[in-house]
Amino acid sequence: MTLKQISLTIPENLLKASKEYSKEFGYRNIQEFVLELIRKKVFFERMERYQKIENDMIRGKNVKKFNQKDAVEYLKSL
Repeated sequence: MTLKQISLTIPENLLKASKEYSKEFGYRNIQEFVLELIRKKVFFERMERYQKIENDMIRGKNVKKFNQKDAVEYLKSL
């Protein structure tokens, strides 16, 4: 895995609160805390979205009829 460095500008009061939160909940540093927030946002929300689609399909809500190839392309487009 290749790591990339980014620069982030946030209000001072939010940085202070984030540092306090990080320390209180056992993060080694604020970078570790921010990485976890991004992971949760990216991975968990994607999983929730796919679960919602699956539940809609089970209930027959907003169901589109696709062959396998078109279904894969449709899911990629979401």
